[in-house]
Amino acid sequence: MKNTIILILKGLIIGTGKIIPGVSGGLLAITLNVYDKGIDAISNFFKNIKKNLLFLLPIGIGIILAILLVSKLIDYTLNHFYLPTMLLFIGLILGGIPSLIKEVKNDQSFKNILVLLIPIIITLSLSIITNCFNNNHYQEINFIIIFLLGIIDAVTMIIPGISGTAILMMLGYYDIIINSFSNFTDINLLYYNLTILIPFLSGLVTGVIGLAKIINFFLNRYRTSSYFAIIGFTISSILILTKIILQNNYSIKEILLSFLLLIIGYFASKKIDTIN
Repeated sequence: MKNTIILILKGLIIGTGKIIPGVSGGLLAITLNVYDKGIDAISNFFKNIKKNLLFLLPIGIGIILAILLVSKLIDYTLNHFYLPTMLLFIGLILGGIPSLIKEVKNDQSFKNILVLLIPIIITLSLSIITNCFNNNHYQEINFIIIFLLGIIDAVTMIIPGISGTAILMMLGYYDIIINSFSNFTDINLLYYNLTILIPFLSGLVTGVIGLAKIINFFLNRYRTSSYFAIIGFTISSILILTKIILQNNYSIKEILLSFLLLIIGYFASKKIDTIN
């Protein structure tokens, strides 16, 4: 029961992170020490259904609860307490870095350093390209588009350091998706929300299942290099979040509160990571 509750809690953190633009759910999964286990459980699900289900189900419940219940809260805190909210999640990301370094500390070859730099260059380049897009209008909504958006979000879930919500914002669909989740309990909007969520979640599940085996292959065959790449995505993610945050002005009181939450997030992530 204790392990189940811990997995649900980790799922809540991962799901909450997915809602915030710029934060990678896959990256949080790594910092919480459930990423490679989750990838292995998905890609080898039918080899040990009971064991894999006992691991994946609590995390899935936590993620779903976070998206359904926390989406309104996150939307509110981002609008009213942007800096504290963002620094809390940066703290959660930073708190998981020590465990990542442990995976690679005995192999700092030139090849792996190059592997670390490539994700940083790619992610920062995508960030620059993203700024060139104009998101003032939505494209036509249909089943195929929403299904493809689910697959795209799955890619960002599987590849740590890439924010699915940031990509959805770039494409102009973030508000549509997040509003469908946050208003899911509104009976008057139930039909509309289902026309969005069913194809989106179908694409998400399809993408996760399809990509899990590929990622599992690299983790098993090239584990150290894979973690160097993950660290690269982690660093670039923090740099991009910092760049976004610095575009606004904040009061001294807000800055002090935010750094306090940064520290709390850091130690909370380290604490959760040590619980098994």
